[in-house]
Amino acid sequence: MTQTSAMQTATDASHQATRVYTARRTRALRSRQRGIGFITLCLYFVVGGVMVLGGLKMLPHYIEYFSIKKVISAMAASEEVKSGTVAEIRSSFDRRAVIDNIVAVKGLDLEISKESNETIVSAAWQPRIPLLPGYTLLIDFEASTAAGK
Repeated sequence: MTQTSAMQTATDASHQATRVYTARRTRALRSRQRGIGFITLCLYFVVGGVMVLGGLKMLPHYIEYFSIKKVISAMAASEEVKSGTVAEIRSSFDRRAVIDNIVAVKGLDLEISKESNETIVSAAWQPRIPLLPGYTLLIDFEASTAAGK
């Protein structure tokens, strides 16, 4: 055997060994690959779905909360609240509630008080939101004409 032939055979053997090593290493890397599995992906979708469901069920109650807050803030600037009686203030709220389609709070639910020559109108309510069978979400809402609320 000539020297070139021996070198060629050694090179071929080296390439063959490299190919076998690479193939084994590739298989080993595939078996150790990291990533998200199908079960984990399904679990993420379930958790995300429950969160989206909760958000969509809470949305109408928050919209109504901001409507009530807007009505009570508008009432704070009106003369009906500043110089009106309790019955007039409640009927004023009921008229405005019909316009804004408010059903969670009625005029009778308002707490009306006078502090330092200022009439304070406030409302507090707790909607119960059924999320899943056996699970109910309870949210405390409060709106007031008092400064800082």
